[in-house]
Amino acid sequence: MTVHTSEQPERAGKRGTGHTGAAQPPVRDQATVPVQPPQNGKVKVLATLLAVVVGIAAALAAYIVGRRVTQDVAEPFVWAAATFIGVTTLATHLIEKSGLTD
Repeated sequence: MTVHTSEQPERAGKRGTGHTGAAQPPVRDQATVPVQPPQNGKVKVLATLLAVVVGIAAALAAYIVGRRVTQDVAEPFVWAAATFIGVTTLATHLIEKSGLTD
């Protein structure tokens, strides 16, 4: 069943509102938006620190597991060192591939 009225409701776009009826924010001119300088130096330092901290945490976990598993004193240190190198390298490569240090 269709009801026809002689007066159609005003469209939402004519009032400056979206389909939900909320007012849309004004559009800013691109020339007035300030451009901030790139901070690649800070990002690179923080990314490197993140990789090192993750490597230290993994090395500590490997050392703890090594102490529980082996009787030798030096073997957990080797496990921790190898884990630190591997995880830090992996984290560094992932950070580079994600584009954070570009």
